Amino acid sequence: MAERKIRAALIQMDLAYRDPAANRAKASELIDKAAELSPDVVLLPETWTSAYSVPVFHNIKAYAEPIDGPSVSMLREKARRYGFNMVGGSLALAEGEVCYNAAPVINRKGELLGKYCKMHLYSAMDEDMAFTHGTEMPVWEFDFGKAAVMTCYDIRFVELSRTFALRGAKVIFVVSNFPAPKLHHWRTLLQARAIENQLFVVACNRVGSAEEYTYFGHSIAIDPWGETIAEGGEKEQIIPVEIDLDAVDVVRSRIPMFYDRRPLSYPDDFQKPGLPADYKWPSR
Repeated sequence: MAERKIRAALIQMDLAYRDPAANRAKASELIDKAAELSPDVVLLPETWTSAYSVPVFHNIKAYAEPIDGPSVSMLREKARRYGFNMVGGSLALAEGEVCYNAAPVINRKGELLGKYCKMHLYSAMDEDMAFTHGTEMPVWEFDFGKAAVMTCYDIRFVELSRTFALRGAKVIFVVSNFPAPKLHHWRTLLQARAIENQLFVVACNRVGSAEEYTYFGHSIAIDPWGETIAEGGEKEQIIPVEIDLDAVDVVRSRIPMFYDRRPLSYPDDFQKPGLPADYKWPSR
């Protein structure tokens, strides 16, 4: 039976701009420190190998790696050595002629469970010129239960998080490069995703700067009631989080939102959000 209480370690790191080797070295050291907390899962921020900026996106092939490249290989080795799951932030992942902003997901044995390719790419910074949009919405069966991953800009799109909830996710992990001055957006959007889907949201954001952008950190964990469990500051740090997934069932029993949904009355685009063929709608 899956353990319901889990410990997470959010690695809120500063990034060396356009220097993957330096970022791998720092991430390796911070992961070693995070291991001292005996976490069940460790998170890194978005595009942690290169940082996030227009110049990076205009030269993305210089920073792209295959899935068996040095960055993911390092993450897999750390997960295997210390025996924790890992949501390995995201990085530029090369697949043939295309590139994805991809978050590798790794289990305690160091095995690659899969990847989430960022679906919503931020066109205001030419992210959509560098990467191919992801189309898959995977939910992974970890040893502690079902979870999914979103990346930064994704948190503004309600359809994605709702689909994850309908597919059984009890927690959504978020990896991000969310910039100043949008701290209010960051907190509010993550809180909304938790409340409207009655699940945990655990989000890791970077600190520091890249080009003209600065990043405020405030990595955060929010419970299904929308209450903040833990939140970081604006400096590089490792934020420990403990959550009890049983709280999801408690909230859903008190406010039967999924039972009260009326999908047949919604527009066609919202009636069948890619549910498995054997999916059964919740009942009382």
